Amino acid sequence: MTRLLELLVSLLIVAALVVVVGVLLPSHGHLERSVDVPNPIRQIYDSLNTMRRFPDWSPERRLDPLVTMKYSGERLGPGASVEWSGNQSVGKGSLTIASSIEDEQVKMDLDNDFAGVNKTYTIDLVPAENGKTTKIVWNYDVDYGWDLFARYAGLYIHGKPDANVQTALANVSAMLASFPNVDYKDQDIQVSEVTGVPVLVLPTKSPRTLDEVAEATAQAVTRIQAVMSRAGLTQNGPVRIVTSNWGDDSYAFDVAVPVNSTSFSLDGSTQQITAPVQTDMVGDLDAQPAELTLGQRDDEGQLYVADNVRARITYSGPVLTTEYTGSPAALPLLRLQLKAFAETHGYFYSEMNGGRFWDEVTATSEEGEETFKVYLPVEP
Repeated sequence: MTRLLELLVSLLIVAALVVVVGVLLPSHGHLERSVDVPNPIRQIYDSLNTMRRFPDWSPERRLDPLVTMKYSGERLGPGASVEWSGNQSVGKGSLTIASSIEDEQVKMDLDNDFAGVNKTYTIDLVPAENGKTTKIVWNYDVDYGWDLFARYAGLYIHGKPDANVQTALANVSAMLASFPNVDYKDQDIQVSEVTGVPVLVLPTKSPRTLDEVAEATAQAVTRIQAVMSRAGLTQNGPVRIVTSNWGDDSYAFDVAVPVNSTSFSLDGSTQQITAPVQTDMVGDLDAQPAELTLGQRDDEGQLYVADNVRARITYSGPVLTTEYTGSPAALPLLRLQLKAFAETHGYFYSEMNGGRFWDEVTATSEEGEETFKVYLPVEP
């Protein structure tokens, strides 16, 4: 009986010590990690101020490549949220942007199986004095309150929570390195919708100089106008330049002229202009005829008209767009800015076929200065 009492007293002493130590342990946990990156600060801020890039920097994906993710709330800023569900190592959780200060800070509320409550990521952006790099400072904070088990678990904050923060930072750094390193902060870029229109198109290529591109464009427009006249069509909007390939020495592009009708008659045949239509011959070079004739489809599914001129209905859907007044020499930079904006905001795009950049001259001043509008088709 004495030994039993001694055992009970020992257990009570141990329990008391556990409680006393637990009470003395911190009720709040904090850790901080950082990394320096060379990207413009607006790129970094935009990439973190949306959950659409979360799959790219998510620590959870490292633990479970098959983890499922679901977005909700806003696309950008406070209210933007993502939920995930994965294997036993990942579990279930969510991340929601709670607040953000442009180019300075993004704060996220974290809900997962880590010990504690009020778990947050606070990401501060600190530009270097030389202006060439930005330090991303990633803070993790958690409250344990009077939950003694959570306080003891806080002793291991430098385990999985720390590993998650370091993985997120490494993934963000790698993600940013894949973006075009251009600053679009001062360029007004909008998300809008466009509706497809019928166009006559002539594939064109020229050396990559302003004068030669302008001359090739003018010659292509002249040829298209001649075909338009034969088909009884008239121009119905500004000429579009659709980029195919911006090479080191040459520039391949389509010159597209909007027309006033989706049908026309040529050489006694009535044709209907449609969106590119795939055929069995598309992509099969052996099946392509040596020379296309009126009504046949080329390898992009466009309707052949005459004199190498094609017809199609243009892309319909969401686009990124921006305007610029000045020299056309700035157009390649504008295209890169749109591409970088799409990357940081999580918009998917393809430069193949309907997803290619296009630009239009929307105005010309009395001094001959041109205003350009540049478009990049994207997926929501």
